[in-house]
Amino acid sequence: MTQQIIDWMSRKNYKAANVFQLRRDLNIKDAHGFDRALDDLVENGDIIKNKEGQYQLAVKAGYVKGIIDIKASGYGFLNVKDREDDIYVHRTKIRDAFPGDLCLAKVYFNRQIGKTEAEIVKIIERAQKEVIGEYYQGAIFPRTPEENRFYKVTKRPSSVSDHSIVRAKIVKWGRNNILEVEILEILGQLTDPGIEMIEVISRLGIPHEFSPEVLHAAQVLGDTVKDEDLTGRRDLRDEMVFTIDGEDTKDIDDAISIKRLKDGQYRLGVHIADVSHYVQEGGLLDQEALARGTSVYLADRVIPMFPKELSNGICSLNAGVDRLSVTCEMDINLQGEVTRYAIYPSVIRSQMQLTYLQVNRLLQGEAVPSITDPIMIESLDAMAELAKILTHIRTQIGSINFETIEPKIIFDEAGDVANILIRERGESERIIEEFMLVANQVVATDISGREYPFIYRVHEKPDPEKLKHVFLLAKELNYVTFIPKKIKPKDLQMLLDAVEDTAYDKVINLMMLQSMAKAIYSEHNVGHYGLAFPEYTHFTSPIRRYPDLIVHRMLRAYLFSQEPQAATHFFGILPQVAVETSKAERRAMMAEREVTDMKKAEFMEKKIGEEFTGVIASITRFGMFVELPNTVEGLIHISTFPEAMEFNEEKMYYLGISSRTMYTIGKEVRVKLVKVNRLQGKIDFILAEGGNPSEGPRI
Repeated sequence: MTQQIIDWMSRKNYKAANVFQLRRDLNIKDAHGFDRALDDLVENGDIIKNKEGQYQLAVKAGYVKGIIDIKASGYGFLNVKDREDDIYVHRTKIRDAFPGDLCLAKVYFNRQIGKTEAEIVKIIERAQKEVIGEYYQGAIFPRTPEENRFYKVTKRPSSVSDHSIVRAKIVKWGRNNILEVEILEILGQLTDPGIEMIEVISRLGIPHEFSPEVLHAAQVLGDTVKDEDLTGRRDLRDEMVFTIDGEDTKDIDDAISIKRLKDGQYRLGVHIADVSHYVQEGGLLDQEALARGTSVYLADRVIPMFPKELSNGICSLNAGVDRLSVTCEMDINLQGEVTRYAIYPSVIRSQMQLTYLQVNRLLQGEAVPSITDPIMIESLDAMAELAKILTHIRTQIGSINFETIEPKIIFDEAGDVANILIRERGESERIIEEFMLVANQVVATDISGREYPFIYRVHEKPDPEKLKHVFLLAKELNYVTFIPKKIKPKDLQMLLDAVEDTAYDKVINLMMLQSMAKAIYSEHNVGHYGLAFPEYTHFTSPIRRYPDLIVHRMLRAYLFSQEPQAATHFFGILPQVAVETSKAERRAMMAEREVTDMKKAEFMEKKIGEEFTGVIASITRFGMFVELPNTVEGLIHISTFPEAMEFNEEKMYYLGISSRTMYTIGKEVRVKLVKVNRLQGKIDFILAEGGNPSEGPRI
């Protein structure tokens, strides 16, 4: 009925009408249902009701819906869908909106300044609905640096006590402040071990407990493959199929098989857990997985997308047991071209669960007692050969390879941080990455060619002006001789190669990364700029990522069951799935980053007063961030510098006014640890005495 109302009001000759006129004009029999639909449209900001009680489409009456971005000074900008420019909102026109709220606003032309502005008239949906913090004497005090305020509690359980960490619902907003909250849940006490991590999970709204009903739905799946499950599947149980994962991995999504063919080609099999066979669309497990969107990996724990009975059990490609899978089988020639492929449902039995460490040692020529099967060893050698070919091809087409260093946090028996190491990434890790990339490409290319609705992993083109700025600096520093008119991924990789292991390596890497868009999920195939792939998707991790599960469902409908009508169904749901899963991914990344920063701060707490040698990682107006060899990063605030400094934002350096010492990204400095805030994951350094850059230029 709501669509009927909108269609009626969208007519050119429609004039604002009251409810009685609308009922008559639309020949409404169900007055109650019609009035409720009308109220819903008003509530959602799609139509407005004027002072005379007449209804009109909001957009026709000069109203827009958008997300408000509020700046520190109090003014804001309204981001309206399908509108290129954001609309300015004066601080007196913000009402009680908070950053991220979906608002209805009246658009008007400000004649004094000659620009279009907007005034918030209604909050349609709040971005923030809850607060997390410490309860103390009738109020909640958030423990994040962004929220220097407290909230009055109007309703609380009798069991709450001072210094409880709680989750509360916001019940009343005021201008620039939350006025009243009601406590929903006691998360723990201030002194509880791991309470900081629980706060992060709760604050970001990450579901972390399964209901009894969801757990039961996973348990009834059983732990063995049934005979009836094998119908219509290709039997690969006698093939040399195996997995390669981290030593602690329990949720195994992918397995590999490979053969050298007589014509010199390789036949690569990428076998992915067939989660879609067990998780039916719309069921309890599916609803829970969609709400989570992805598994979240937090330092010493995992918040899985599925219960362990599924993620570590019946769907995990464990060695020595039958498992259902979806296979992408590819013949690849010595030029890295996929000359033939087939995608089909299969059943496999992994011969062995190998680890990256084992395979890396074997490929380096060491003897590994657990790997003695000659066919497996031959397979591993062939994998290494093929991966090198695929890597070379990616380099040729211009895939950008940003070298990132990841920390590995080591815990002791008590659960405290014992050490922070660099996570090593050897040849076997790169092999598996190449094979997953090519399988994802093949699946995306196949469905794209059939012109069916699909979900892609896309990476849009970066801001050309920001990229030009990167090349201007590189040209000034003599790393390039000219600036391409149209900068392509291949140009970026060439620049990264040119600055590798030079003084400006990190500067160029950082500036380039900052110019890039974020990869997201989308029903529109705009390609993947960073990888330089025209078609790309996520097919290889359905235990850990919901988009991969959707891809498997589409493969089953389009290729295996051949259900053409399924296209209409997926066309309808994919836009929302893409949006929700992209949000879930960002949420998971925020949680992982926050928890990692907390653990790094925890590790450094006992080292206050000690000195370290680090590298300047980034430079801002308020100081320099210095990174230690173990990836721990801290701020040297400008107020602590030993002399007055000149800041050059364009070239990203500080220059000592008296000493003429230049501080640039990538320069080595000696620092002293002076302050740690474990909760906020913040670390403060000062320059140690004699802590100037080891080879810093002087001007």
